[in-house]
Amino acid sequence: MLLKGKMLIKTAEKQDVIHILILLTIALGIGIYLIGTTVVIAKDGITFIEYAKNIEIHPQKTMLEQDQHPGYPAMILGAHKIASLFIEDDSVFSWIYSAQSIAMVFRLLAIIVLYFIGKNLVGAKFSFWAVLILIFLPKPAWNGSDALSDWPHIFFLAVGMLLLIRGAISKKWWMFGLAGAAGGAGYLIRPECIQVIVYGLLWLSLQLFWPKHIVSKSKTALALVLLLIGFCVLAGPYIKLKGAVFPKKKIVQLQPQVVSETTYTADVVPSDIGRAFGKLFANIGETLMWFFVPALFIGLYKSFNKPDRYDPKRFFIIVLVGLNIALMVLLYCKAGYMSGRHTLPLVVFTVFYIPSGLHIFADLLNKKFFKKGNANSGFMFLMTIGIVICSPKLFRPLHQDKLIFRKAAQWLAENTQPNDVIAVPDVRISFYSARKWADDKHSPFSQNPQYVVRVSKKQELTEDKKLPLLSNLLFTDQSDSKYRIDIYKPLN
Repeated sequence: MLLKGKMLIKTAEKQDVIHILILLTIALGIGIYLIGTTVVIAKDGITFIEYAKNIEIHPQKTMLEQDQHPGYPAMILGAHKIASLFIEDDSVFSWIYSAQSIAMVFRLLAIIVLYFIGKNLVGAKFSFWAVLILIFLPKPAWNGSDALSDWPHIFFLAVGMLLLIRGAISKKWWMFGLAGAAGGAGYLIRPECIQVIVYGLLWLSLQLFWPKHIVSKSKTALALVLLLIGFCVLAGPYIKLKGAVFPKKKIVQLQPQVVSETTYTADVVPSDIGRAFGKLFANIGETLMWFFVPALFIGLYKSFNKPDRYDPKRFFIIVLVGLNIALMVLLYCKAGYMSGRHTLPLVVFTVFYIPSGLHIFADLLNKKFFKKGNANSGFMFLMTIGIVICSPKLFRPLHQDKLIFRKAAQWLAENTQPNDVIAVPDVRISFYSARKWADDKHSPFSQNPQYVVRVSKKQELTEDKKLPLLSNLLFTDQSDSKYRIDIYKPLN
């Protein structure tokens, strides 16, 4: 009997290895393709790269002045230094590829961790299909090949979640210390990763005060202490330096702040909450290409419509979904925006329930159309349709609509001097041309730029009507289907 059990474990481990290799191979191929066909990186990518350059020269000053957290820029700097050992290149593209490579590598690492989270939640088979769906979703794939911090953050969030789940199931208190460290490392990339600590605190508090606790109170107290120590060891120095837990949002200040008497706060009204939920649903739907949305909600209902409410696995997913929904609603009500990047963790950690929903649909299809076929025919049919729907958008080059920016950047690189200052409406134009940037959209001459770039929609006037009268028009391109671009040289 013992021998049979060991053989089953080895078979399961072998199956896990096969699943992970398949998933990584597909994700790597898609990632390399997207990096190779990128037109321009995201605007935030420029911020991260400039941060990486500055942090090498003035690390403390840069961290104090910048709102972004230093983890991802430090990774970019490290990747660039490693690349410089083999290739002597300090060009713009060496920094771009370093940033994109870090995002892709952490997406691959996150896939491994997510697979094991899914295995704990829904089993190895459904976890494999869920992660495969995630790999083919266009928006998560784009973020994993762009110069963005989303996937490095999600990796540490996933590691923290896996450690919490495994620690709660196996009753191993030391895993909570590692989860705290994962949360601290993720916090240095994105402050949202502090939620790992929140989930751990909620579970451990439940064990301390719930009469039906499944872990002894002594081990729970030890796990609680280790959770906080693990987080503070990595995140504490940065929090102390910035004087706040959330310095960008000015939340939980550790240093006294001077607040103006004329500061106003917006009230949250029911209509705002309604619009926030509408935006949240739209973001999730667009990320899931709408095709997978019904399966997601059916799978969630099936999985959570069970009496065992205190199962550790279900507990952590429930609190993750609940907290992220609350944060998204608060973000929209207070700031008036909510992007697909903000709602990405919700998709990533609930995608495991989509195969279950698809399987329910598949059963209906099998009964109606595949009576004599294989029992999995309907499921594979739906999976194929989903992948086909995702593929055209997935393999579209990143930021293809900004191709005209690259054309302007190429002209500037070839026709201007390295020290020239370029006034541009989008920093990516000057960044790709390796020229200094003047962010002066409405008053382009206040910083004495040598060139002024204007991007406008076709058939529309440029934003500054006086500009053509004060400058020589040197370059015009209207080949883009949506935009036209003009480059001027101010008259002396």
